[in-house]
Amino acid sequence: MTTQNFSALPSLRRQHLLAEFTGLKQVCPDGVYVALTPGDPSLWSGAIFVRGGPYAPAVMRFQISFPDSYPKLPPLVTFSTDMFHPLITPLSTYMYSTDVQDNGTVSATDEERLPPGGFSLRHGFPDWFGRRGRKAAQGKQSSGDQTARMTPHRPPPPADLSSGGTPTSSRNSAISQSPGFFERRKEEISVFAILLYIRSAFDDENVLDTIPLEAAGNPGAWHAWRTHRIEKGKEFESLPPSADKKPGEWNWEGVWEERVKKGITTCLSESVMFGSAGTADDVIRFLNMGEDDRNAVKENLLRTVDHPS
Repeated sequence: MTTQNFSALPSLRRQHLLAEFTGLKQVCPDGVYVALTPGDPSLWSGAIFVRGGPYAPAVMRFQISFPDSYPKLPPLVTFSTDMFHPLITPLSTYMYSTDVQDNGTVSATDEERLPPGGFSLRHGFPDWFGRRGRKAAQGKQSSGDQTARMTPHRPPPPADLSSGGTPTSSRNSAISQSPGFFERRKEEISVFAILLYIRSAFDDENVLDTIPLEAAGNPGAWHAWRTHRIEKGKEFESLPPSADKKPGEWNWEGVWEERVKKGITTCLSESVMFGSAGTADDVIRFLNMGEDDRNAVKENLLRTVDHPS
């Protein structure tokens, strides 16, 4: 990106995103790393190291693109790492509509579709979606909303993440840490909350269990996950009619395990981790270091933070 993109972004928007990024240096969900694209603060690169849960030990790359009207409109999250996941649109398709009404799915414009690798935020942040809300936000932006005062959304301190007000680890569920995830106004949603939700969608079974079919970026992965959980003894209160199809039409038995295991093996391969395969950008790079090199780097880091060796 060039510096022209940086200067073209409204001043308040630059301050907003830079303040959010600075706050993430102090508190960020465990295993999640983000970096700014040089010259363009509206495009972030990230990597997730899944340390527990159903997708461990996957390592995945993603990008977040923030529209000028964020947080009134949601950012676009896209994964360059191919993974069989209910919320991620397959890299080989361009089919998921982000506009689903109460009376069923409707056609969506190109702006409302998730691109290949797109991550659906509809489940975690439903207030952002729906054609009526999007048109209202876009109308405000075109009528001069960019001149309004905007308060930077800094991530909350760890003590604010539990209902009891006591410090909790960011390894906990996004839902359990933030009961207001589904109640917050879109103007109040921080990047921290978005990253926490994204990570929890990989390491927390409870988050995956509560995703409705209409919020899925990959309906096949949604059905496969539900079948996997039912086989493990999980009971769901209600299922949409399409989820009750018998194996005569679709047989999802064993599909989730097979596809996810294959995806994890691929994302950890040397060609993907340290080469160009599956990499959408070069902002975040992994080094293939030996054990001696890793120990040396670890010792240097510990000295930097004045941590006893």
